[in-house]
Amino acid sequence: IADTPGFASFDLTQMKPIKKQELQHDFPEFRPFIGGCRFLDCAHLKEPGCAVLAAVEDGKINLSRHRSYQRLYEISAQYKEWENK
Repeated sequence: IADTPGFASFDLTQMKPIKKQELQHDFPEFRPFIGGCRFLDCAHLKEPGCAVLAAVEDGKINLSRHRSYQRLYEISAQYKEWENK
């Protein structure tokens, strides 16, 4: 998570990537719903029975925050840990 007032961009290559499975924990508003999904490995993107998606539909999680999560998840999913060893 980065709050960069005055910056239009920054170099992400210098930062340690967040694993896609761990990203959900960086969204505090997701925390009450993590573990309530139908599937243990839920990505909170389009899975049936997803508690996070239900919370978005119910207005308990802001849609723009979930969209940010989706974008970051896509970036994290591209990271291959074995490529950087």
